[in-house]
Amino acid sequence: MIRINLLPARKTKQRETVQQQLIAFAAVLAIAVIGCVGWWKWKDNEVEERNKIISAKNEELKQLEKIIGEVNEFTSTKKELEDKLAVIQDLKKGKTGPVRALDDLASEIPKRVWIEKMEEKGGSLTFEGKAIDNEDVSAFMKALEKSKYFRNVQLAFSKEYLVKEKGASGNAATIYSFRITCGVNYAS
Repeated sequence: MIRINLLPARKTKQRETVQQQLIAFAAVLAIAVIGCVGWWKWKDNEVEERNKIISAKNEELKQLEKIIGEVNEFTSTKKELEDKLAVIQDLKKGKTGPVRALDDLASEIPKRVWIEKMEEKGGSLTFEGKAIDNEDVSAFMKALEKSKYFRNVQLAFSKEYLVKEKGASGNAATIYSFRITCGVNYAS
């Protein structure tokens, strides 16, 4: 019988198996390293894209802030112009209102009433004058109440006094001195 030594064949097979296992391990390790590098690159690209998006959004935000600043400036300018227009309107009313009120007063004042003093303070007028009798003072007050420019007409006082003519012998006339206060509205 012939005997064959199979021991070296086993060692060779074992070596081949170990080599195959090492090659497989190296391949798995290479695949793992390549996978990690690929995953890292993919995440790095994702971070770069998000950074680009963030920088684009920041640029857009800066532009919007600039636009908001321009809108706020426009709004404040608009408000200033509206205030100026309101002042101009008030000045126009203040310019023509007193003329119309005095014209109305001149057309309605009774013939036997004389205004000696007229004073305006804070939308209130005070008339001081003289009249031949109390009916004339009353007619003047009614004329003021009838006017659209004057309101809250009130008689402060009405006094009677005698006036002597110069150079005449003893002739005297009775005159009534009065003060009337009222509110005035030039915008009517």
